[in-house]
Order: sequence, then structure tokens, then C-alpha cells
Amino acid sequence: MPISSRGHEFDVAIVGGGPAGLAAGMYLARFLHSVIVVDAGDARAKLIPKSHNCPGFPDGVSGSELLGRLKAQAQRYG
Repeated sequence: MPISSRGHEFDVAIVGGGPAGLAAGMYLARFLHSVIVVDAGDARAKLIPKSHNCPGFPDGVSGSELLGRLKAQAQRYG
């Protein structure tokens, strides 16, 4: 059953725009699904001073930086 928002229909709705939600949205969009991410805008990941368990960041990455990069990458898919 399609999900609709403001006249647009989506195949998938993801609740939560943290790292997992954004990654899921990107993978689905890459496989040509229309996706909407619903988020309150106050991600708990912003509170992480430095995560040392994130692939591609051997020296660690702050939660704010990680979210910023994920959002920018997700927006490339629309």
C-alpha cells in the first residue's frame, strides 16, 4: 500500500532520520524505491562526541559530522 504525503506517493516510509534510517533510505533509493524519511529533527546521534565504530573513519567521527555527511549523501537520491 503506497504512503502519501502532500500529494506524493512513496513505496517506503522510514521513521527516524538517524544513521540507520538514513542508510536504509539510501539503499532503498539506490534500488529505485521512492522513500520518505520522517524525523523530529533532533537526532540523538548529535550527542555522540566521537564514534570509533564507524566504517570509513579509522580515527572516529562525531555524531554531528556523521549525520551531516549522511544527510548530504541521502539528498543526492532525492
